[in-house]
Amino acid sequence: MLLAAGTLNSDEPRDLDLPYKDRFFLQPLTPAQAAQRAKESAKDILGVKTLIDKKAWPYVMNDLRLKAEYLRFDLKTVISSRPKDEKKSLDELTKKLFNTIDGLDHAAKIKSTPEAEKYYAETASALNEVITKLG
Repeated sequence: MLLAAGTLNSDEPRDLDLPYKDRFFLQPLTPAQAAQRAKESAKDILGVKTLIDKKAWPYVMNDLRLKAEYLRFDLKTVISSRPKDEKKSLDELTKKLFNTIDGLDHAAKIKSTPEAEKYYAETASALNEVITKLG
C-alpha cells in the first residue's frame, strides 16, 4: 500500500480495544471538563488571527470549523447543567457567538480581509462574553 507523505500516522488504526462509539466520536465530559475545553477552544479560535493576517484562508476555515464544533458541543453540555434562569441568557449569547463565527467563516471562504477582521473582532467580543458567563 502506498501512502502519501505525512499520512502514516493518520492511516494507522488507534485504540482498537475501544468500541467504535468511543473511538470515533466526541466523548461526553462533565460540565466542569466541558467548560475547561470550551475555554481552550476559545483560545484556539482567537488564534486564527495570525492566519487571517497571513491570508491563509483554507487554514482559517479548517481551524475555525474544527474548534467551533468542539466549542458548540461543550457549550451545550455546560448550558444543560445550568439552572433554568441562566440557560436562556447563555443560549442567546451562544447563538450570537455562532452567528459571528459563521460570518468569519464566510469571510474566509470569500477571502475578504476587511470582512474577516470585522467578524474576528465581533467573534472575540462574543467569545469573551460567553467565557465570562461560564465562570
